[in-house]
Amino acid sequence: MHVSASAPRPLTTCEGQPIRISGHLSGDTIPVNLDRNWGDAMETQQRARHWPLIEQLLAAIRIRIPHPVRFGLYLVLASTPLLSVSGEVFGIVSLRVVSEWFLLPLLGIIAVLAVCRPNAIDRTVLAGFAWGLVACAGYDCFRLPEVYVFHLWGDFFGKIGGWATGTRSNYLAGYLWRYLGDGAGIGVVVFIKAAVIGVSSWPRRYVVGLTVAFAVFPVWTGLILTDALAPAGRALFPLDAMTLVSSLIGHLIFGAILGYGLWVSQGRTGRGPSRVPVQDRAEIRPEVVGRR
Repeated sequence: MHVSASAPRPLTTCEGQPIRISGHLSGDTIPVNLDRNWGDAMETQQRARHWPLIEQLLAAIRIRIPHPVRFGLYLVLASTPLLSVSGEVFGIVSLRVVSEWFLLPLLGIIAVLAVCRPNAIDRTVLAGFAWGLVACAGYDCFRLPEVYVFHLWGDFFGKIGGWATGTRSNYLAGYLWRYLGDGAGIGVVVFIKAAVIGVSSWPRRYVVGLTVAFAVFPVWTGLILTDALAPAGRALFPLDAMTLVSSLIGHLIFGAILGYGLWVSQGRTGRGPSRVPVQDRAEIRPEVVGRR
């Protein structure tokens, strides 16, 4: 290996400025300004710390929701019947317009997707739909005697059916809206969200507690607020101590039955989807830019 004996080139910084060396190289330090280089290193370090977390979050979402478009369609379809009742009460949107121009076309799109390209989420939706109907029937076993036997409060689903059909009152349409829209819709929302959260490893009391809490807030709370804030003549039922307590008990029954159904259906399908392993964030040390 040949070593040139020519004069050495002066040392320079990244900005092209010469570095002055005083004394002997072996014993003295080199006064190099590394502020800019250290700032770039710190910025790179911060980006390296945050990007793995974002990548893990996106990976978890992809595992939990492998088909986000279909998940979103189901969520919108199942939530619309309950939310549109509040929209009708406040004069924002008509139930008839919602049912004819939104719900039915969206239902047709989802039906075509489920038949032509079936997916695992379809079974979850079907289970939530069925258990939502069962939970709604359990609620009515408590509510209907109060309405038609003890006459403690009125039946407002005739009014809802009239809103959906453009007539004054229609109990058939009202109860179809209650069971197929509100009850089954809430069941679908709960089941698909539970699959995303990953409640398959939870004990039964936690699963039931989750669904009961959801039935109270936001479902029951939204119903009471809608009725309390409704314009004159648009209220669903008179608010008093009896209706508040009765409606709350009914929603507790609904949530408990739905939670039991969620727990049972997960047990039959292998306890549902497994949890996404979250790797520990690797410790990233700043690289050495230069020696002192």
